[in-house]
Amino acid sequence: MNDRGAALIDLIAASALGLILTGISVPVIGGTLDRERTISGARFLAGQLQRARLDSLKRARAVALRIEVIDDEMTMRLYGDGNGNGVLQRDIERGIDLPFAPAQRLDHEVPGVALRINQPIVDIGTGATLQPGDDPLRIGNSALVTFSPTGSSTSGTLYVAARRGPQMAVRVFGATGRIRVLMFDARMRQWRP
Repeated sequence: MNDRGAALIDLIAASALGLILTGISVPVIGGTLDRERTISGARFLAGQLQRARLDSLKRARAVALRIEVIDDEMTMRLYGDGNGNGVLQRDIERGIDLPFAPAQRLDHEVPGVALRINQPIVDIGTGATLQPGDDPLRIGNSALVTFSPTGSSTSGTLYVAARRGPQMAVRVFGATGRIRVLMFDARMRQWRP
């Protein structure tokens, strides 16, 4: 009879320990998933920008990635220059600069990830502090990132993140059209490749 009592106590202790370990591991796993999703989302966006750059070179005309952000939903679509003056919003509205790829949504490719700022960060372009809720699309007054067949592009930064986890940025360098993906180191308050 004493053996049964000891086994029951051991079983209760083991169950309690298992529940504690599960409670500790769930946030760690969730944080890891947010990190991996955020990295994947930033790389996907960088890939779409790279596609626009290569299409511009291949077609020997300006190509733009048009980005529309409504709440946390981001839609992107490639447009080609139809009249030799670059890809312009008014030419898109008039049907002169036409899309040549279907629209895509970032959250459909990588669930939970959007153009957003999820923590206080240092703006790459200005050095100012940006807060959660600030505009994550820093490419001037346009919603177009345009690449020219000469290799130049719109310059700016697109901030990508899940609701929690790391803050990523996709940086486009105008003079060269080069694209870099960076992660914000919150402890050091610096951007790292």
